[in-house]
Amino acid sequence: MREDFLLDENNDIKCENGDFATGISDDQNVSLLLTLNKAELKEFPTIGVGLPNFLKSQNNSITEIKREITVGLKADAYEVTNLEFDKTGDFKLDYELNE
Repeated sequence: MREDFLLDENNDIKCENGDFATGISDDQNVSLLLTLNKAELKEFPTIGVGLPNFLKSQNNSITEIKREITVGLKADAYEVTNLEFDKTGDFKLDYELNE
């Protein structure tokens, strides 16, 4: 499990008792990895899945999206253990950290 600064529901740094909040950040990290596009993080240009762009495009298959998620998370040491999509487009993602 990784610990880091925590973000609030607006993706701003969360503050508690006048200081930055810290805690287990794996879910937050994975959510950011799924949302970020490649090259958005200048320090790590290969990190990011860009899931919103995939979902907007009609030319992508579920297989392609699953592959991008798996590869994107693996780049930051997360292994996808389960990834399922339902007919509405919602998905269930289980992962573990390999450090």
